[in-house]
Amino acid sequence: MKVVLSSHRVENLPFIEKEFEKAEIIVLEEPPNDLFRDVLEGKISAKDYVESINTQFPRYTLELLSILRKFSDREIYQIEPYLEEVEKLKHTNVGNEKVREMERRVNMAYIDYAESFIKSNFDEIVQKVVEFAKADAERFVMRDEMRAKAIDFDGEVVVEAGLMHTKLVEFLDAEVVTVPELIAEKLGTEYLDPPGNVLTKTFIYGEDADTHLLAARSLVFVTLVEKGEMVPDSVDIYPHFIHEQKLVRFVNKLDYEKCKRVFTNLWKHK
Repeated sequence: MKVVLSSHRVENLPFIEKEFEKAEIIVLEEPPNDLFRDVLEGKISAKDYVESINTQFPRYTLELLSILRKFSDREIYQIEPYLEEVEKLKHTNVGNEKVREMERRVNMAYIDYAESFIKSNFDEIVQKVVEFAKADAERFVMRDEMRAKAIDFDGEVVVEAGLMHTKLVEFLDAEVVTVPELIAEKLGTEYLDPPGNVLTKTFIYGEDADTHLLAARSLVFVTLVEKGEMVPDSVDIYPHFIHEQKLVRFVNKLDYEKCKRVFTNLWKHK
């Protein structure tokens, strides 16, 4: 079994496709959708499917579906039980109570974080980032535990997962491929996790770190990072990777006070 750690970037898809080619069973990181089989079989258009799921990454999803249609001879499953429970709770108010409580805690932490911007107090915002990351870390572990228990296949299995789901690799005792590291290797550089990811992983693994400095750097990073989908072309093959890695290297040079000055200045001009 192999877990492919990636993100919803079009530039990552050739690497994901290469791993899917080796698989007998493909496991996608998403809850089951009634229209999924229809779109793979061509009964509905990929465009209609993408519009129905209201994804933040439409171009990525369209191209992923195009890839999956090539593998009609493979078994393809959508398995993400945590998110499936969230959907049940959202639409029927009935479901896993541990998931409900986890979502409540994480959502409250996020609301506190969002509301902290009203006061424009950098130190308080940083503290709320730390508290949210701690709650989010617990959610990542729960998601990975639930998903690992639901993935029970023999044979050549390739499991799609987001970059933060490193615990899933441990729970499945699987091989791992990290797509950004493959891109970094091609470019002759080193992949560095964004500070927000490092912060959350600090809580996932119980490591010692300057959490407030990581949170401060994360605030600058997320303010500057491109939010929309960037599409590779012949000149810029890995636009997200290069953009984000430049930002990581920039913010990693900032101490706490410099983060405060940069962030405050950025928000003054928003």
